[in-house]
Formats: sequence, structure tokens, C-alpha cells
Amino acid sequence: MQNYHIRAGQVIGRDHLLRQANCQDSYALIEHEDYIIGIICDGCSQGERSEVGAMLGAEYLSRRAAQLLEEGHNAHDLPECLYQDTLSFLENLCTLMPDLQRRIFVQKYLLFTVVGVIIHHETSVLFTAGDGLLVIDDFKTMIDQKNEPTYLAYHLVKGHLPPAYQLPTGFECQTLAKNWQRLAIGSDGFELDLVSELWGQSHPRGLQRKLNYWSNQERRFKDDTTLIVIEKGN
Repeated sequence: MQNYHIRAGQVIGRDHLLRQANCQDSYALIEHEDYIIGIICDGCSQGERSEVGAMLGAEYLSRRAAQLLEEGHNAHDLPECLYQDTLSFLENLCTLMPDLQRRIFVQKYLLFTVVGVIIHHETSVLFTAGDGLLVIDDFKTMIDQKNEPTYLAYHLVKGHLPPAYQLPTGFECQTLAKNWQRLAIGSDGFELDLVSELWGQSHPRGLQRKLNYWSNQERRFKDDTTLIVIEKGN
């Protein structure tokens, strides 16, 4: 889309570097002449290989959202479709597994949070499942579910969840007013006091360079950190 400046970046958290763990964040970004789709997935820190689910989730959600837009769906209605379609996608990964293997597979690979944005013509929609960062102009929110994120893949093992646990039936969604000027989505490893320095990165890798500096020189970000920043131009 014209008149939008889009930047993305990612760094491995310091705790992960110290224990030589993989980055458990993943993101997908699609820039099309008619729409922008950004998805960030953060794998569960207790999952031995949760980066696998995060990568699959980000890739599937972004491609499926693009497909639905191409088919003529309204961006406002996409999060509801995407939630159910992603559950079906994850369910298909486990189809042939007996119950015990399914639980182990889900816990090891498929627990991830979602923070996403879809911009299509005049409609901009944010949607989340679990922890993450949302910034719209001067308003910033760090969603913190106290180490109990609402992972989509819990639906696959809901018979083994505590009786009082309430599974959501869809993403938490927010449709933005048309006059927004800048927004950012991120994983929960980002630090809110740095938000004001996200904007105005003219170089294509300007945001990545900022993240590298904060991580390497200032020893920021204990956890993996991923950002997608979108600003309207003139």
C-alpha cells in the first residue's frame, strides 16, 4: 500500500542467549498494493520447541488472511475467521496422534501467542491471543496475562485443562479510527519506556539497528523481542 512506512525487527532475549536457547518469537509481514498484514507469534517459554509453533502460526495466519482478503472478505470480519481456521490448521497437525502423544506434541511445539494487524483500504484491525504489545499513536498497552496466556492450542487439549479455566472463543479485537497515524505491535519482551524511539526510522533496517543497539549496548530485553511498526506518510 502506498503512503505507509513499515519496519520490522527482532532480537533474541538475554536470558535465551545465556542458556543458548533459540528465539521463540516469529513474525510474518505481507505488504501488498491493497493491504498490509503483520503477525507476531511468541512461543511459550516452557515449550521445548515452541518456536516451531510460532513460525507455523505466523506463516499460516498471514497467508490465510491474505487469501481471505483476496476472496473479498471484509478486514473487520477476518479475526473471527482466522481464529477458527487456525484452530483447524493446528488440529490437522495432530489428527493421527493418540491422546498422550497429542498432549506432549502440543506442549512441546504448538503453544504460542498472537498479535496481529490487518490494514485494508480504510479499515485497520488489531487482534490478539495472549500477551503482547499494542501501540496506537500516543496510547500504549502491554497485555500481560501473568504467565498464563490464552494459547490457541489449548483448545486441542481442553479436556486436560483445569475445570475453572475459561477458553476464549476468538481473538480480542480492536478496529481503529481512520485518523490513526502510527502503530506498533510487538511481543511482550519489549520495554515500554522505549516506545517513543520507535518512530521515524527512514532506513529499511533502522528498527532492526535500534533493537540491536538496545540489546547489545544497553543490555535490554531479557526475553525475545519482535516488533512491527507502521506509520502513515504524507
